[in-house]
Amino acid sequence: MTSPALHPDAVTAKWATIKHWCDSQTNRAETLTDWHTRRADDGRLHVTAQITGPDPAAALTAFAARQASYISVRANQGGEDALPILDLSVSGRTAAVWRLDGVWVEVWHHDTAPAPHKPTRAPSPRLLGGLGARLPYTRRTKETSR
Repeated sequence: MTSPALHPDAVTAKWATIKHWCDSQTNRAETLTDWHTRRADDGRLHVTAQITGPDPAAALTAFAARQASYISVRANQGGEDALPILDLSVSGRTAAVWRLDGVWVEVWHHDTAPAPHKPTRAPSPRLLGGLGARLPYTRRTKETSR
């Protein structure tokens, strides 16, 4: 029995993903790393790769859009291809998942936490010079006698 990592369909899917990544990411610093191949619960091959670099979210968006156009043009007659979908089922990561010639391909990145912000203090109430500023006739006026 062939190991999932060496299965010809998995190798072809990985090669196609790397080729499309290089074609769509010409000026990006992000890379595909941490490749894994396994069998999914339904018995199909599942190839995963992690995006690393300064802006993995933008790279994933651009790459998934390119994959969607590529797969929609090349869709084979056997129905073995599926367009990319966004997968948020795993906490702390965002992935794009599609099927290419019957092999599930998943490209993902860790969700980056927003920069922590300093808590702001509620403004303290200002003490006015007493109640006089809010009430009418607060100042006594001297009546001059005539």
